[in-house]
Amino acid sequence: MSYCAKCLIEIAPRVKDCPQCGSPVVGQLAPEQKVRVEWCLVGIFNDVTQANMAKIALESNGLPVLLKTDVIHSALLVQGTALPGAYALLFVLRRDRLIARRIVKGMTGK
Repeated sequence: MSYCAKCLIEIAPRVKDCPQCGSPVVGQLAPEQKVRVEWCLVGIFNDVTQANMAKIALESNGLPVLLKTDVIHSALLVQGTALPGAYALLFVLRRDRLIARRIVKGMTGK
């Protein structure tokens, strides 16, 4: 396993720089650096494009974001906005959930 030396998140093998912050990736973290990451759902979208826009807005505010889409969008990389059964779930770190919900609500009204 590889980890970001700054974000302290797990990074895919063979990646040299963190995709979140650009910091160097290290092979291991010191025991005191390891943290348990808890993701919190902040948005459910029927429109994957709108979910991507919310993801960009959250990331531009410095929040790490996880976007999980339905199998059609994630497997086939389909970018339609009104496919039947399409959905996207937007997660942020638990500590960021309140600010993230405000940002999402400001964009969607929900």
